[in-house]
Amino acid sequence: MAAYAAIAEATIRTQEGTRFVLCFADDEPAGLACFAVLRPGRDLKGLIFIKDLFVRAELRSRGLGRAMMRFIAEFALGHGIGRIDLAAGTDNPGARKLYEELGGLVRPAVYFNFPEDTLRKLAGR
Repeated sequence: MAAYAAIAEATIRTQEGTRFVLCFADDEPAGLACFAVLRPGRDLKGLIFIKDLFVRAELRSRGLGRAMMRFIAEFALGHGIGRIDLAAGTDNPGARKLYEELGGLVRPAVYFNFPEDTLRKLAGR
């Protein structure tokens, strides 16, 4: 429990939370990633969850997604974070191919979504 308390205190001090990565090509915005630092992870090192990683359609296959993933990986290692998690839709084979090429492991899981109407019911509203 003391380890969890120390991680919680460190997290509050560093103001970890949501981060954005903006990628440019030819001085124009080309891509965006949104991720959150979450602690504690299973191994107490924490993890990064990438909510979105997007590259403009006409700029795909130029290495921009790979560059943003590399940047996020460097950020993780520089902050003592031991893992990156993300989800890719079954209807997005390009993203899945990229993440597999980068060494991402496919983990079987069931993804739950609680839309606003469900949140209201859950909250008793």
